[in-house]
Amino acid sequence: MQYDVLAWEEFVKSNDAVLLYLHNDACGVCNTLHPQVRALVNGKFPRINMVDLDAVVNCELAGQLRMLSIPGIILYVDGREVFRANGMISLGELEQKIARPYNLMFE
Repeated sequence: MQYDVLAWEEFVKSNDAVLLYLHNDACGVCNTLHPQVRALVNGKFPRINMVDLDAVVNCELAGQLRMLSIPGIILYVDGREVFRANGMISLGELEQKIARPYNLMFE
């Protein structure tokens, strides 16, 4: 899927919570981390809409979002960015970063 900046901003505003996962198929870390992040989001944060985008296909959007390395993760809650990570992140740290805004929004 490909988004331009305006379409992405509209998508984020139209959802309560969005987790963007920018990756590339040639990235070993991206391919290893992706299923683990997907399982974490689906299992513990089911109200987050996780979107996987190829950074090469969406290079203009990635640049506009200042995501200069992959994997790149941005969490949006209520239309605002609340967390971002570039490169490797532990699942424990990611879970902690998601849990607080998620719990404030949905519990």
